[in-house]
Amino acid sequence: MKAIILAAGKGTRLRPLTYGIPKPLLPVRGKPMLDWVIRSTLSGNNIDEVFVGISGTTGKELYERILSHTHGICIDSYLKHIDYGVPVSTVTTPQRETAGDILHILQENNIEKGTILVAYGDNLTSFDVTKMIDYHKKCREELGCSATVLLFEAPEEEVERFGIADIEKTESGFTLIKSFVEKPKKEEAPSNLANGGYYILELEDIIDMFPQKKMKMEQSIFPKLAEQGRLAGFVTKLPFWLDISTVKAYEEANKMAHEGKIIAPPEPNGNGV
Repeated sequence: MKAIILAAGKGTRLRPLTYGIPKPLLPVRGKPMLDWVIRSTLSGNNIDEVFVGISGTTGKELYERILSHTHGICIDSYLKHIDYGVPVSTVTTPQRETAGDILHILQENNIEKGTILVAYGDNLTSFDVTKMIDYHKKCREELGCSATVLLFEAPEEEVERFGIADIEKTESGFTLIKSFVEKPKKEEAPSNLANGGYYILELEDIIDMFPQKKMKMEQSIFPKLAEQGRLAGFVTKLPFWLDISTVKAYEEANKMAHEGKIIAPPEPNGNGV
């Protein structure tokens, strides 16, 4: 199985840190965020190739275009000097939100079939990737699901920060997602199950659903699959989940890492630096 990691964000809310360092390379206890995500993605030993979407020359202002281009070069250079035990390559993306960038990465590598694991490059967590893949396979066999999204229980007082899933349980015990509600008010949230930023896609089923414009998966493909009863939710408890999108969140992640409250994934297959 192949994996795609979306790491093309400019990290504007992390400035001034990201004026000098690309967001995915900001270190958390000495390891770049991207390193955490790649190791987490490979932890189940189901992935045989990883594509990392990086920024290219985008932006209206000249300095923004130069900065975006430089960030992409830095990430590419970093990954060329790390051995993860499987091929890891970069793809310059047009930064057209999640759906647009995923489609671009697939097209650039002539991928139209197969099962793909997608991860967001700025979410740090730890979970059993193999269990999620096995769950997806069962949902596909029994319900014909075309995609599975990682869902975790968000604290009730924090649901307004997340995309929250409205779900239903099948007679066989599987979870189907009916819709996502983006950052709902606490009293209006359909559940406390938040999008964890990992999902599995069956390309044969959805390749023609990708929009030819800038759109998120949650606004384009996922609603269509949900209407058809083909969007599953893998519900699990996470030891930690951090969206490192602000300086405050970044400082808190490093504090938790140094206190041992979050632990970096192991080096896959004994390789890595």
